[in-house]
Amino acid sequence: MGQRAVLVVEDDDATQNLLRVLLHRRGAAVETARDGERAIELLRDSEFDMVILDLMLPKRNGFEVAGAIFTLERPPKLIVVSSMAHHFADRFPDGTVLIQKPFDVEQLDAAITSTSTPAPRYL
Repeated sequence: MGQRAVLVVEDDDATQNLLRVLLHRRGAAVETARDGERAIELLRDSEFDMVILDLMLPKRNGFEVAGAIFTLERPPKLIVVSSMAHHFADRFPDGTVLIQKPFDVEQLDAAITSTSTPAPRYL
């Protein structure tokens, strides 16, 4: 993966820690946000190569965070990891990867390391 900058937006501590460990093993520089409001602040202040986003978040939900991502001049790769991902495929543009919780770590790792930008899909 190289030294890519990744923002993990997840309010569940166990899931956030798992994602952080997985990304660090891939050589990523990881920032985290536990709520949508903080995620949007980080997106305004820093550039990220990838965002891993839960939808059900405190303060501002994942759809609001995704909206902020889509307004960026250089939007990062977006991976949505949510128990409700399959209900909202039509709300995300091509290139968004949708992963249903609970997820398989190997499938998530494949999505993280993939450099292609597929049409929205479920893993």
